[in-house]
Amino acid sequence: MADANSGPVTVWITYKIKEGVSREEYRRWSRESDQPAASSQPGIRSYEIYEVQSPEEGESPADIVEVIVADSWEAWLAVDQAPEMKEVVEQFWQICQPDSVRELYGQRIEPS
Repeated sequence: MADANSGPVTVWITYKIKEGVSREEYRRWSRESDQPAASSQPGIRSYEIYEVQSPEEGESPADIVEVIVADSWEAWLAVDQAPEMKEVVEQFWQICQPDSVRELYGQRIEPS
């Protein structure tokens, strides 16, 4: 695996929205709280949120996919520790199903 300290990383976070929270409530929170706060943190190059719309039968493993590009894995980890993120992080754990959260990171394999 590539060294997380050697350059920008992409972080993928997937999760389901907690039962009782509407998609519209989630969208409003994402637009008004999460995206502005997280995207303005040091070391964050881009912060995009996608609402999953699965065309296949059956239940999707996630409702939301976050795609974040950060200067490094450490830069991403620092985001949740920022004082201005405290309330947003607390809200996140109230909005999502905690046992559904999956977080991956990696570096792009550049073409030759």
